[in-house]
Amino acid sequence: MKYYSLQCKNDLNGKYGQISEGIIIEKKSKFISYLFSIDSEEEAIEKIEQIKKDNGQARHVVYIYSLLKGNITNIKFSDDGEPQGTGTKAIYELLDKESITNVCIVIVRYFGGILLGAGPLSRTYLNSARICIDECVKKEIYNFEIISFDCSYNAYNVFKNRVQTYMDDGLLQILNCSFSDNVSVELKVVDFKKEELEKVIEEVCYGY
Repeated sequence: MKYYSLQCKNDLNGKYGQISEGIIIEKKSKFISYLFSIDSEEEAIEKIEQIKKDNGQARHVVYIYSLLKGNITNIKFSDDGEPQGTGTKAIYELLDKESITNVCIVIVRYFGGILLGAGPLSRTYLNSARICIDECVKKEIYNFEIISFDCSYNAYNVFKNRVQTYMDDGLLQILNCSFSDNVSVELKVVDFKKEELEKVIEEVCYGY
């Protein structure tokens, strides 16, 4: 199964490091939404706590975050006192349908004095999340493996030229190079290209 992270279409330099944000006013209630790209639960918690701290007068701070571990998405959420099923349920279903993970969505609600009702409230939270998601593009998340090998200096230069396209496409990353009599190389390569890269290494090292 394929999973996707989100990447902002524009360069947003948000206060909290958010990659997108939005505001909806619904019957005098203000819903402020923030979307973050995250790599760890600690990162998500840090963002949530900072937003809570800065919005102490808000009635609710609703959040949901999803992280991919192995091939399983781990999701945590809080409706922060909103009626059950009106805060994050529809957002969870959207993330699941779109296979979006490694994100944290925080929505701050300043209550305007008028109750919205369960249906409109749920739609408003969902639309708040959609505003942020629509400002981003989906980027496939790959599973990577590590390859290590030794080669001559000439072979290393040839190898870099051969694999430049892989690196440009985000399928390969050179993690480390140690230069002595030979070059010791450590690569991070997407799993479905590992065999192909191993053949390139064999060809290049054999030729030099």
